Amino acid sequence: MRILVIAAVLVPCLARAQRRPDPPEVLALRAQEQDAIAQLERIARGYLWPQTDAEFRAASSQLNDAVLTGVSRRRFMDFEEILRRGKPGYPDVAAQTDGTFALQEFTVPIPAGPAVPLLVQLPPGYTPAKTWPLIWAMHGGPPSRADQIRGSAERMIRVWSEAAARAGWIVAAPGLTPSLTADGRSEKRLPYEVLHPEQADTVIQALRARYHINPDRIVSTGISLGSNYSLHFAIARPGWFSAIVPVSTEGESRELPLRNLQSTPVYILEGARDPNIWSIEGPRALANILTGFHYDQTYREFPGRGHEGFEEHYDDVLRWLELRPRDNYPREVLRVPHSAITPVGRRVRWLETDTRQGVADAEVTSSSRISVTALWTREITLYLHDRLVDLDKPIEVWINGTKAFAGAVPRSIATALEEARSLADERRIYAAKLRLKVPAGTEALQAGRKLWTDLQPRQPELTLSFWERFAVGALEERFPSVGIEGTEVAMPSGLPAVPTQTAIRVTRVQTDGPFAASGLRAGDLIIEVAGEPFFRDKSGLAGLRQWLMRELRVEPLSFPLLVWRDGQSLTLNAVLKLGPYATSNR
Repeated sequence: MRILVIAAVLVPCLARAQRRPDPPEVLALRAQEQDAIAQLERIARGYLWPQTDAEFRAASSQLNDAVLTGVSRRRFMDFEEILRRGKPGYPDVAAQTDGTFALQEFTVPIPAGPAVPLLVQLPPGYTPAKTWPLIWAMHGGPPSRADQIRGSAERMIRVWSEAAARAGWIVAAPGLTPSLTADGRSEKRLPYEVLHPEQADTVIQALRARYHINPDRIVSTGISLGSNYSLHFAIARPGWFSAIVPVSTEGESRELPLRNLQSTPVYILEGARDPNIWSIEGPRALANILTGFHYDQTYREFPGRGHEGFEEHYDDVLRWLELRPRDNYPREVLRVPHSAITPVGRRVRWLETDTRQGVADAEVTSSSRISVTALWTREITLYLHDRLVDLDKPIEVWINGTKAFAGAVPRSIATALEEARSLADERRIYAAKLRLKVPAGTEALQAGRKLWTDLQPRQPELTLSFWERFAVGALEERFPSVGIEGTEVAMPSGLPAVPTQTAIRVTRVQTDGPFAASGLRAGDLIIEVAGEPFFRDKSGLAGLRQWLMRELRVEPLSFPLLVWRDGQSLTLNAVLKLGPYATSNR
């Protein structure tokens, strides 16, 4: 036994004594590897989180370096680890003597709207050394007085803070200043502005700049109007939130918008006797439609309960959410345009159409093949990653039954950095970008039309909810006259076009309208507006008006017009914005 003990001690010692030092070439390779990773970290930090303009310019100048393109899977994984660590140097926040944190408060300027006050409650034990999940909680409304707004946000903090503290979540509640009602509020008229996704995103990005938040665990919730915002933000920007929790919501009975929640889990809390919604059938329809789509949703309806917060159930909600981090690489992605007030973005996770009208369904069918069906879009862009397809091997992309691409797609750290900066999200990492034309043949068009037919609603839509009915009314009240008349016509021969693409032959231009100021004339042929073509199925000028109504803001926006006149194309520029309310002191 003693001999065995001595051997157990001596053998490792002898092995260490006999181990030869690594040869110089191995040490040199190891040093090169460490230098390469350090260089990647400098570029990533300088490009995504620069401290100075000079640092950003220096990092940007290196994106064209050959070492960032055609990288190995191992090198790309090294780069991903750098991005996962996130921005360095989050500020410390001092805890109180009992280990909890005082309520934080600051104000965020937003585009085309009044500044938004933001309340933040950190959980006990918060430290910037690690990432934390976030509950983004929006209050109800729309508020009728400015002095109501902070109190409403504070109530959202109060109902979530205890459960969030136990589960280790940050709670942030914005004050919905953009939705403050104007003069003339009545039972039939409720003039208020919608909080737009880009405005909410500005506030969330300001929040992320202060606290170390995990982008893969940002959950949007809200009560009443706030719940409707949560629902429609997730529809407009699939992949933004890991999940949503509509509470005391009016629901949604339109199937086309809800199709875009394919990979967004939804947890609904509703009182069966809610007097502040049009009907309990609204939230029930939302749950039934999502169930019919086989989407991930939970619906809890409480008999005898009304328009309230259900905070006693938030521990259960947070446990449910813990199991549902954001899925950045779902095997199937669906983009469905619709007529709801907040349109879906052209990009849905790893798929993008080149028009807002585009319908597209993309599915990874094997490690080397992606199948896409698309309609009303001339091109699609795929954002690829090894979690979708094996980039070490050639891949195929089929669009509408036609092979659109076959070959190798190199990984690019430069592409990944550009996408992370564009999305303001270092966890949405894409190693390559592939832009492809949608085939124009008859069979390809039939495949796209079949997709659109298959997506058509199976059940009738209910009455439009209060919040959207009033919001649309406010837009109608403020929408400027387009000031043109025309008819939809076939594209002239000789002009590049895709199947079903049409143009608008202008028959009259209102002399004092925004399109007249652009130089548009009767007889002109409008080919595109702000890059958007016309399609035979999308209603011509009526479709343009609906699209513009959802695009306009209180600040002037430029809309380039591609026009065909006297046998040649030219680009004009129309400037439009929302007008004032009929009566308002805002």
